Amino acid sequence: MAQPAAKAYHRTTVYLTDEQRQWLRRAAAKAQLEGLTVSASDLIRLALSRLQDQVPEKQLHKELAAHVLAEAKLYPGRAKRGLPTR
Repeated sequence: MAQPAAKAYHRTTVYLTDEQRQWLRRAAAKAQLEGLTVSASDLIRLALSRLQDQVPEKQLHKELAAHVLAEAKLYPGRAKRGLPTR
């Protein structure tokens, strides 16, 4: 009988705002002070799991497009990567 494939994490690169990065570091540090051995990756995986569970795909696409358009106003470099149509 074939063994099931081992589950593994995969490295990826994400870009965060300065505020998001600071919040992520503070949250991970606070959890560690409370005795939890967690990392920024753990927090991001939790956020993604909740997003997948709580936001239907059709709604996610609408919210994501609105978010990207709003973000481009604050972060001009975002507009250079192409924006969704409204």
